[in-house]
Amino acid sequence: MAVEYRKATAEEYADLIDFGNMVFKIDFAALLPKLYKDHPELAQCHYLALEDGKIKAMVGSFPLSFTVDGQEVKAYGIGTVSVHPYTRGRGYMKELMKRAVADAKAEGADLMCLGGQRQRYEYFGFATACQQRSFTLTPTNRRHWKQISTKGVEILPLSENAEYTVQCWKLHQSQPIRANRPLEQFAEICRSWSCEPFVIRKDGEFLGYVILDEEKGMAAELLLMDWQDVLAVLFALSEKSGKEMTFTPFYNQKELIQALCLVAEDSRAEDGEMFQTLNFPRMLELFLGLKGKRTGLLDGSLVLEIPGEGKWRVTVEGGAVSVRETEDPADWSMDAVRMQNRVFGIGNLWQYDTQLENSWFPVPLELPNHDMT
Repeated sequence: MAVEYRKATAEEYADLIDFGNMVFKIDFAALLPKLYKDHPELAQCHYLALEDGKIKAMVGSFPLSFTVDGQEVKAYGIGTVSVHPYTRGRGYMKELMKRAVADAKAEGADLMCLGGQRQRYEYFGFATACQQRSFTLTPTNRRHWKQISTKGVEILPLSENAEYTVQCWKLHQSQPIRANRPLEQFAEICRSWSCEPFVIRKDGEFLGYVILDEEKGMAAELLLMDWQDVLAVLFALSEKSGKEMTFTPFYNQKELIQALCLVAEDSRAEDGEMFQTLNFPRMLELFLGLKGKRTGLLDGSLVLEIPGEGKWRVTVEGGAVSVRETEDPADWSMDAVRMQNRVFGIGNLWQYDTQLENSWFPVPLELPNHDMT
């Protein structure tokens, strides 16, 4: 039996979609149109294992670009990890994952992200290192806040109001943490994961947008030009849905989080996607610096070591964060997976030993969910 490992070609685009559909028993073109609906140029993002020319395993590794506090973050999103049910256990997925990670490192990527079972992907360097919070808003919550009027608030499908696309895109582009979504692909990206973008207007004027899932039970992204109307918008969305809704705001969406804390039935803080920080010192400096601008940090320093990868002194002085290589003794020394989880994982909250550590950690490493794969 001849086994071949290589990247897919544009001519194999339909075949790889069929393979993914067969393994997962879903329609990838409907679920992820940004990747699998008329995008044969993305075939080359798929690593294949073939037996006698037939696809037996596949791993997608898609280039991503984010802007964090004015700096570009280069990433790769892993997805569509699939193995034919008759060829499992032959090591194909392991080989493809190793190749995807090696290539991302060679390309100078800062990090990789994926969703999946924790231990399965820890073998390849991924860790539960992404923070996420969610709030549940119910129709009962709305009934007890009758004093907030939703008059004048409209929730309109972007597909029927395409003239607002540029305004939605500009609002997204203004965020301190954002995906670098091309204007021409903005609506398509928002429609991924069985979702639909909606324009929000107040008294006929553009106010913002929201991405809702097809059941209108989850708001994946909510951005407003002016947050003074946030309660009216939340309740208008609740009325449109008619059911429980889940909101997942970014940690720096202060106005949205305050409003949800005031009216939502419950809230949760939990781990999100898994990350591998290929450039650990840069990601630590960037996201810790962003946290400092938002909340302030205690001055001080720590030396963090990942054996075999490096040792860095992390310093905060007058609010400025720096991460530099050092030969000094390490305060923390642990493997990459443990270090990423320790520094970024929300489950470590309140488990640090000093005031300095509790001031700095966990660092909120968070990127827009709609773009990570």
